[in-house]
Amino acid sequence: MQRLVGRIDDDGVSAEEKEFLMQELRKPLDIRALVADVNSPALAAEVYAASLLAIDVDTQAEADYLRTLAAELGLDDETVAQIHELTGAPRI
Repeated sequence: MQRLVGRIDDDGVSAEEKEFLMQELRKPLDIRALVADVNSPALAAEVYAASLLAIDVDTQAEADYLRTLAAELGLDDETVAQIHELTGAPRI
């Protein structure tokens, strides 16, 4: 969350927009709602990659989240491995 906030501080985001984002980030994540509008394999890979880039995969909870997200997005193990390789993220 701090990484995202740091980036938006540099992008001319208003205080109201920043507060809205912070409120949204504090809400529990509903993975099914997140993937509900994903309608192509390419978009599924992008959503997974965006999630992967937003976190440091250094806890079991983060690895579990990514496994669940990949399953909900319908991504196979080979695609997930390719995304991790392209982003330089550790495999889970």
